[in-house]
Amino acid sequence: MKYSRSHAASPIRFNVIIFLAIMAVSCPLYGSDITLQDDVLSVSFDPDSGALTRFENKNPHWVIERRPEFGVSFRLYAPLPTRRYNPIFGQKQKVVEIKKVSDNEISMRWNNLMSENGGVLPMSFAADVTLTNGALTFASTLKNDSDLTVETIEYPYFGDLNPPSRDSSLTTYTMTKGALKPDELYPHFHNEKGYWGVTWPTKMLEPQNSHFCAIQAPDMTLYFDAAADYRVQYVFEQHPGVISGVTALVPPEDEISGIPVHLEFRVCHFVFAGPHSTTTLAPVILKRYHGDWHDGQNSPASN
Repeated sequence: MKYSRSHAASPIRFNVIIFLAIMAVSCPLYGSDITLQDDVLSVSFDPDSGALTRFENKNPHWVIERRPEFGVSFRLYAPLPTRRYNPIFGQKQKVVEIKKVSDNEISMRWNNLMSENGGVLPMSFAADVTLTNGALTFASTLKNDSDLTVETIEYPYFGDLNPPSRDSSLTTYTMTKGALKPDELYPHFHNEKGYWGVTWPTKMLEPQNSHFCAIQAPDMTLYFDAAADYRVQYVFEQHPGVISGVTALVPPEDEISGIPVHLEFRVCHFVFAGPHSTTTLAPVILKRYHGDWHDGQNSPASN
């Protein structure tokens, strides 16, 4: 009996199918992040670290957090008695629990946090993110069972804040001394802390008369609101720097001399959480509206 070419090839095809099935089980699938989305926003988190990996506005389309490799979950500072520099980087923590509670809510928890100079500390940090009618709410709680004081908690944390395009712009607004103060983020980023005091060009904005920070693109504005009874800072860092200290131009490429270019943004809570205490942070609410801050005056986001 003669076998046709198709019959002779069938065992090979069968082996290929088995191989692909094994690979599908043993290898992680791309795009396995846990995502919340509605008709307005989409936000994704890494299932292993809990880092915020992608964030986009749907209409008009604006990918605000674009590159997952720069995703960050949180950062804490817990000074030691003999050394103040003892950060806890979220990038070095593994989430012990992350689950999608419902279609509009994700909860995460990190235990036994690894610090840079104090080893593993008996602390747990829990975060709950909800998306309701185009509004994101970041709620979080620190349980500090250590003998240290946690001075600051930085959450939420955006490791790759992008303008809508390379030809676009970004400007932040905060209320200072009774006036709305603009501060350019892109294409110019002016270092406000002095080259001797920071590693990267940095802005630390402290709204004195209100608790909001607006980040404005040409036809869309992000509105962050942290109504806290403690001090809050809105912090921006431009990595790895600017092209020139004179022009303050940000490199327009994703890399310069092989080094990644990205803008970090985080909300810094000065909580001073004492030893053996539980501290609930003021929730940070993120909304967006069309247009600039003039349009935002009558937007639900500003009410």
